[in-house]
Amino acid sequence: MQNLKWVFFIFFYGFTELTSAYTPKEGNVTANLGPFIYKTNFRGSDSGIQSPIKTGIGLLVNGDINENGALEIGIFYLDKYFFREKDSLYLAENTDLIHITMGYRRFLTSKLSSSLTLFSSYSVGDPHIFRTEFPPDQEVDTSARDITEYGFDLAVQYELWEAERIAVVSDIRYSYSVTNKLNERGDHYGTFISLRYFVQDKQGTYKKEEKKP
Repeated sequence: MQNLKWVFFIFFYGFTELTSAYTPKEGNVTANLGPFIYKTNFRGSDSGIQSPIKTGIGLLVNGDINENGALEIGIFYLDKYFFREKDSLYLAENTDLIHITMGYRRFLTSKLSSSLTLFSSYSVGDPHIFRTEFPPDQEVDTSARDITEYGFDLAVQYELWEAERIAVVSDIRYSYSVTNKLNERGDHYGTFISLRYFVQDKQGTYKKEEKKP
C-alpha cells in the first residue's frame, strides 16, 4: 500500500517545470497508451491475505467536443482480484478481464482534467482461487466467476510533459463496482502512466497550431 502511494506521489507531483500544455479544441482526437498499476481496494485480513499490486495495460481515446470537455472511451486489460468474507473467513479469487469505459472528461486547467465514466468488465479467462479459508464442502464464490461487471470509474489526469504531438500524462483512477456481492471487495484503484498521441484535429490533420511571434 505504501509503495503504491509513493508511485502516485512521484508521477503526479514529480514533474512541475512544464514548458507547454495541451489545448483542447472541438474536433481534436487524442489517444493514450501505457501501463496501469493497480490493486483491489482490500485492506487485508487478520490471517494475512493481502491484495497484490498488479500491472495491466490501458488505452484511452478522447474526442474533444469543445474547449472544456471531451468524450472518452477506454479499454484496460486486467488480472483482477476479488475478496469475499463470510463468518470471518475469506475467499480470494482472480481472473483476466477486459475493462471498458465510456464517459466524459472535463478539462479543469491546461494541465489538469478529470473524468467520470461508466464501465463494463468482461471475463476472458477462467477464475482461479488465489487463497481460501473455507472448507471444500462450503459453497462460496466471488465476482471472478461472473461474466460481466458494471460500475463507475473516476479519474484525475495530470500532464507531466508535452512536446508537439506527444505527451506523458498520469491518471489517478478509482473503479467503483455496483455488482459486488455481499461482503465482497471488488473495487480497484491505481495509476495509469501513458503516452498521449495527438491523432488529428477537426480537419483530419495533425498539424499543431504555430505560435504567433
